Amino acid sequence: MQDRVIAQREAEQLELERVRRAVGAGASSSRAVEGSQSDLEDRLAAAVRRAEEARTELAERERELRTTTDRTSQLQGQVDAATGERDRLRIRIEAAELLVAEMTWELATLRVQGSFADQMEMARLRTEVTAQQIRIDELQGLVTTLGQAARSRSRTDVSGASGSSSRRRNEEEERRRHGEASAQSGTGGGEMPPPPKRQEGSRESGGGQ
Repeated sequence: MQDRVIAQREAEQLELERVRRAVGAGASSSRAVEGSQSDLEDRLAAAVRRAEEARTELAERERELRTTTDRTSQLQGQVDAATGERDRLRIRIEAAELLVAEMTWELATLRVQGSFADQMEMARLRTEVTAQQIRIDELQGLVTTLGQAARSRSRTDVSGASGSSSRRRNEEEERRRHGEASAQSGTGGGEMPPPPKRQEGSRESGGGQ
């Protein structure tokens, strides 16, 4: 009877140890699962943070791009306005140059005629020619200033190749116009033949009176 009790107690002790081992293994497995889940949650949270940061950076870049686009449009509008003003000034310069050429022709004609009244008209025309030439110089200065301003603005947003090509065209056109103006001023008075010496003498005597 006592042996059976001892054997039963030993069996119960063995069963208790088996249950304890099973419980310990389950707890270890549970801790492993919990650790893996925690790691996944951390990785997911990090991915969410990175996505939010990328979204914020993208929104900021979009705002910068819109600002740059608006600024580019404003600068292009200013360049177009300056170009239009420059073209209008060039038209005025051409008209003034034509007027100077006509006055130069009239002066040459008056030199041939040589009367006292014509001398007064010549003086008036010389004064007007000088005033027109000053006006031409002022307009050309404005054209140059507008061209420089337009080129400076266009360099901000326009490619360097197209900007250089446009500058070369503008400079060549300005040089051509300057050359034409100089040619007209220099040759306008030579279109008429020089007055005879007799008329020069009568004009000088008239001036002395």
